[in-house]
Formats: sequence, C-alpha cells, structure tokens
Amino acid sequence: MQMKSLLCVKGLDNSQRFATISGLIYLALFISVALVGPTGLLYVPGLILAPILALTSLRRLRDAGKPAQLALVAMAPFIFVIVTLVHVHSMMLLLTFMVLAVFAIGYLAMLPAARNLDYVQGYSGPVEMGDAARPVRSQGGRARVEPTLGGIAPSEGREESIPTSVETEYQQQVKAESYQSYTDQDSTRNRSRTAQSQLASIQQFIEANRKAVIIAAGSVVGCLLLISLWTLLPSSETHNESVNVVDETEVAEPKVERISTAMPDGFSLALEEDVLIMRWLGESGTPENLWSLATAKGDKTCSRLRFNNGTEYRPMVVDLLADTGTEARFSPLDTEAIVVDMARRGNVSLCGYNFSLKGSQAALGKTAEFRAFL
Repeated sequence: MQMKSLLCVKGLDNSQRFATISGLIYLALFISVALVGPTGLLYVPGLILAPILALTSLRRLRDAGKPAQLALVAMAPFIFVIVTLVHVHSMMLLLTFMVLAVFAIGYLAMLPAARNLDYVQGYSGPVEMGDAARPVRSQGGRARVEPTLGGIAPSEGREESIPTSVETEYQQQVKAESYQSYTDQDSTRNRSRTAQSQLASIQQFIEANRKAVIIAAGSVVGCLLLISLWTLLPSSETHNESVNVVDETEVAEPKVERISTAMPDGFSLALEEDVLIMRWLGESGTPENLWSLATAKGDKTCSRLRFNNGTEYRPMVVDLLADTGTEARFSPLDTEAIVVDMARRGNVSLCGYNFSLKGSQAALGKTAEFRAFL
C-alpha cells in the first residue's frame, strides 16, 4: 500500500480498504496507549492518525456518492475515544465509544459504490499503486488467459502437433506449474466473488431494513452510554465518602494522653492537655449527662465547684459513666486556678459531694504536670 494513497484527497476507497485503514488506525492508537499511557501525550499520535481517518472517510464517501459532511460520523467516535482515554479513564465509557466507532465504520463501509470502477488494492485515483498490481473491477466477469507451452502460443488457424515422445520433462513441469497457477488464481477469484456477494447481501439487508437497523444500533449505544454514566456517578460518591471517612478518622485518631493523680479523699484529678478533669466513684445507673454548661440544663448541684473560701468554678460538662465514675470537665482557662485552690483550700463540694483537701498539696506535688501550676 502506497503511503501517498493514504493522504490522497481526490481518490476513492472501496469498502474493504476503508474498513482496513480504519481498523489499523484504532490499533495504532491503542499501541500508543501501551507506549505512552493514557496521558496528554496521546494527543500527538491522535493528531497524526486523525487526518488519515478523515481522508479515507472522504474517499469512501466519494466512492459511494455521498456528501463529505458524513465524515463526521467516523471522526466523532475517534475524538471521543481519545478524550476518554486521556481524561475520563472509564472502561465502560471507552467500550461505549468503541462500539459507536464500529457502527460508524460499518455504516460507511456498507455504502454501495456509485460507479463500476477498477481498484488497485481497494484504491482508485491519481496515485500509482505499482506496476505489479493488477486492477480488479468492483463487479463483472473475469478474463481467462490461455496457458502457453514453453513460452510458445498456438497460432490461430494452425494446428501444430507435438509428439508425446519429444515432450521433455521440463515441458511437463511447465504445464503442471501453469495449471497450478491458474487453479490458484481461480480459487482467489472465487473467494473474492464470495466476499463481494456476502457484502452485497449485507448491504441489501441494511438497505431493506434501514430504519430497524438504525433503531437497533442507536438503542445499543444509548444503553451503553447510560450504563457508563451510571458507573461514573457511584464512583464519584464512593470517592467522596472515602474522603469523608479519612477526614473523620484523622480527626478521631489523635488520642489525648490523660495524666492523673489520686487525691486523699477518694477522688482524683486528671489533665488531658489543658483540660482539668475531676473524677470520683459512687453513683450507679445508666450513663448520662448530668450537667452541661452549653445548655444550662441538668442537675443544678453539679453546676458549681465550690471551695470552702467561697470561690466557685463552673464545669463545662458533668457525666455519669458506665463504670459508676462521675467526671466533671472544666475550661482550660480555669485549670491553673482550680489546681492552686485544690492545693491551698480545706475542702471542695460538687454534685452534693463534699471532699476534704487535707494532704492535697503533697498529692499534687508528686506529678510534674500539676506541680508546674503550684
């Protein structure tokens, strides 16, 4: 196949040549994907292959006597395939556009030729395809060339008898080779006529059922397109959900270290970063929130931490836990003041409990984190 014929503007391509070139173009595109990957570099081979596809489409349409605008039927799926490979990366959407490309190529290939022309390798036009190539007519009979014996053709109106006794072994071999050659040519012509007959039958069927074929092809492409869009939407939602899960995990993952010290009268103080927690045991029941400063609702006796000198602090929350422990959390703004009062005052009350602070300074001094406040 001459390269010039691939870029010819004025020639004509028959159905077989157009289908072959189109198939090779898509093959070259996917080989490029294997070499450079589904990246923006794929536009380089795409820009090289697109004009070849456009020109063979124009030659096929000219051969069928159809308007050149129908070349968009073949070009649109090719563009969609490249865009999907580079940007979308959806196998289902890629399959949809490949099926659309097959239908488009098949439609243009099935268009009957407008004229009875001689083709060389499926091409008819100004480009010379080589002296060895013999033109093949699109339709019509075949001419038979009579075999010669030893390069000597029998003369018209003259009978020449060659005795069997003088026929050499070489002449017998020439006869056998000549017979085999014409047998092979007959077989090739028969296969070509069979293929042309099958193609003509398919073309006649499509022409007779044009509307049904178009509806069937459109339904297949439409269903594939809907499935492709459906597969894209869940993937986006799943991605967003996974991002949210990751974000929530990142928020929940950091665990604050709790530093605790036991106080003499059966309660303890703990630090989680700058948050002071007062904890004691004794209550039983279902875990619940006893007091919340945010809503100002709950047990009013838990709304104030009161020292014997009258100093008061409001806890942010007071919770009853499953282990019968009660925990009161205070604002980091009050942590230092509460620790100092715990060390210097005589007693403290919260939630109806009154705790003695005798020996509390020594207990707090055993822990470096609490000692830093004293």
